[in-house]
Amino acid sequence: MTLADIVNLPHTDEKVVPAPRDVRAAVYKPVSPSQIANIESNSPDFVVTFTEDKNGFYINGKKFGMTDPPMITVPTGTYHHWRVVNNTNELHPFHIHQVHFLVYAQNNARIAHPEWLDTTNVPVKGSVDLMMDFTDPIIKGVSLFHCHLLSHEDKGMMAKILFE
Repeated sequence: MTLADIVNLPHTDEKVVPAPRDVRAAVYKPVSPSQIANIESNSPDFVVTFTEDKNGFYINGKKFGMTDPPMITVPTGTYHHWRVVNNTNELHPFHIHQVHFLVYAQNNARIAHPEWLDTTNVPVKGSVDLMMDFTDPIIKGVSLFHCHLLSHEDKGMMAKILFE
């Protein structure tokens, strides 16, 4: 299948002007320290556990199937405390589509500089605690969360999430 044709164009004397760079910092909606403290002080609303064996990769003991129902349903307009646990001997990057999360603890210890991400490494035989931001009212329907290593995702380490 042809994806593109490469054409050699004659050289012109036109000066190429680079597009202006946007140097503004990323903008996140403010979350009060009390909201963050409230999430941190509660036990997890949901635990994601990564495991693997010679037959594949799993989330909460289940290998992904296209016809599977969502593993979890979350109401939009809320923040949740999720813990992602890695019960394997290799690092797994956790990724979720459509939303961001505040990574605030690793291996049950508060990290010095929490940050908003959509992907974070889950250490070997360790865990990360996340403040999931499900507050965007536009996000509805089924999406995915998974290990961000393609071969792990393709071999089952993925699950559906339903935003309601």
